[in-house]
Amino acid sequence: MTAFRRRSRSVSLLLWLAAAAVAGPAAAQTPVAGLDLLDLQAGAVILSATGEYNEDWSALNLLDGTTTTGWSAPAGTPAPYAFVIELPRRHRLRSIVLDNTDAKESYPGISAREVRVSSSTTSPSTGFTLLGTFEAPQGARKDFLLAPPGNVAQWLKLEVVSNWGHAEYTELMELEAYGEPEGEATAPPPVTGVYSTNYNLLLLQQRGSRVVGCYDWSDGTLMGSTDGRVVQFEWREDQGTDVGTAIMVLSSAGDYLNGLWYRGGVRQGVWKGPRAAPGAKPQCKVRAAGGIGSALAESGRAIVYGIYFDSDSARLRPESEGALGEILGLLKTQPGLRLLVEGHTDSTNSEAYNVQLSAERAQAVRTWLIAREIVAARLEPEGLGESRPVAANTTPQGRALNRRVEIVILK
Repeated sequence: MTAFRRRSRSVSLLLWLAAAAVAGPAAAQTPVAGLDLLDLQAGAVILSATGEYNEDWSALNLLDGTTTTGWSAPAGTPAPYAFVIELPRRHRLRSIVLDNTDAKESYPGISAREVRVSSSTTSPSTGFTLLGTFEAPQGARKDFLLAPPGNVAQWLKLEVVSNWGHAEYTELMELEAYGEPEGEATAPPPVTGVYSTNYNLLLLQQRGSRVVGCYDWSDGTLMGSTDGRVVQFEWREDQGTDVGTAIMVLSSAGDYLNGLWYRGGVRQGVWKGPRAAPGAKPQCKVRAAGGIGSALAESGRAIVYGIYFDSDSARLRPESEGALGEILGLLKTQPGLRLLVEGHTDSTNSEAYNVQLSAERAQAVRTWLIAREIVAARLEPEGLGESRPVAANTTPQGRALNRRVEIVILK
């Protein structure tokens, strides 16, 4: 996934300014109590957008947890611009946040201004009722409280009606929503299938919580896990010489993926697309036997998403057994294999706390394997805390990708 191959379009002054903003520190934001429901890691999905300047200014950036990237309308196109966003389940909303922080006000008046927000519990295309019309502040952030009781939503439609005066462009940098779940959550569809993404055809295969796949870009392969809606994985290209991580969210209908991809701990771009037409067949090949063994054979190291712990704890959760069982199978079929088990955390809490927690989690994995007749001498645990991030710790999805276990072949 080289930057040259990924970004072949010309760069305008607007994009140059955006790149400068991305390189700087994340903007400070006023904290709001609760989980931001309009975030990828929370399971939100952009289902449609009436206009985007390009992939670097995709509507998906409204859900990425930072104002250093955002959405821009195409040059000179008339308002309104509409977005339909799906929440993972029904929620009774308390507030909506419109954030123009870091909008490129060197182009005066580029910030979105009048925004209509409607909600539906029927479908992403019908049953919408107006929650309110709000004035987003120029170059700043504002939390708008919603009046009960008519604020239950599973789908939100946001319509940007105007900006603060710029004749060509309109930008909005981030959306947030806060509230409480209502009713029962529905079972998510399996992610298995072929998707037509901005990086060609993508094939995903779900086996329990484990996900493997491939895609038609530089012999791309992937392996990871899903909680049923959010998928986290390690991607590899060119026989494992190019490696990174990604997070994707599947819509409730199973027909659309939103995602972001990272290399070297730095976000590189969006990765998204609808389920492909019936009969679409990628040219790529999925790794055999789950992928961990193939990754170890390629580079001697593998990121293993799908090993879950209780919050702030080294207690393994039952849904970890798919990934743990795959490691156990490798150790049993390769009696000479010795592994370093690395625990990694995000940057929440102190560095000392994170090193200790990650060491305890690595030891918990080792203990689980020893209890299943793997000789203790074949496994060494190590806690690395927050020292080796694979994504930015400034966003929820980055922190989620950083909470992981890696295994390394010991010679």
